[in-house]
Amino acid sequence: MLLQVTLTPSEGKRLIGKAVAALEPVQRALREGTIVIATGTTNAYVFEELMGRKIEEKGLFTAGVVTAKGCGVTAPDKRYKHQVIIKGEVTEMTTPELPRILKDMGPGDVFIKGANAIDPYGSAAVMLGGGGGGTIGTAWGYISANGIKLIIPVGLEKLVPVSLVDVAQKTGKKRIDKAFGMPVGLMVISGEIITEIEAFNLLAGVEAFPIGGGGIDGGEGSRTFLLEGDEKSIEVAEAIVKAVKGEPPLKTITMD
Repeated sequence: MLLQVTLTPSEGKRLIGKAVAALEPVQRALREGTIVIATGTTNAYVFEELMGRKIEEKGLFTAGVVTAKGCGVTAPDKRYKHQVIIKGEVTEMTTPELPRILKDMGPGDVFIKGANAIDPYGSAAVMLGGGGGGTIGTAWGYISANGIKLIIPVGLEKLVPVSLVDVAQKTGKKRIDKAFGMPVGLMVISGEIITEIEAFNLLAGVEAFPIGGGGIDGGEGSRTFLLEGDEKSIEVAEAIVKAVKGEPPLKTITMD
């Protein structure tokens, strides 16, 4: 059977949040280890789905942010902190505090970090605006050295048609001569990328094929998918889509 669906960016984030929360390594770390859910809009949905708790202003669950003005920074006095879950118990940490927990994390633990871009070649990248590379700059050495599992929840709205490995070499805050918004660098990271495609497969057992992007009248940034599977799987997928439809768009507050 075939089912055609369209998801807005917020609906896609909710879908991805459900899938990441259901991943076996995440569930195991929830019971037995440590999970760091770094700030990021898609990660706000991951936290809600994993912990059953509401983040009222998901657009403020971020530090760096992209708005219609360009790249910027969420107001420091408004934003949320990273959510750190140790054997099911939640605490909050700022980026400078993260090494305190990262140094003891290992392969049974999970670090969840969104991305600003993914490419057709399987790479993901994060924009860097803060000193030392912000959250991922602080965490990457520990993730790589200790073998911490990195999960990258990211919607297909972030898909770019170039090699991120190649284009990252052109970026850098001090290389950019002029910018609308804050100039940034770009860091390519490797981990398990979860887009809407993987989410549909994980949650419903269907194959998802993107067949269109964009829209108007609230459909800006949307992705249209063709879902393929047996009748039972398509019924599950349809129920999931109905559950995420109507997810409101996100708003934020940035520094002037």
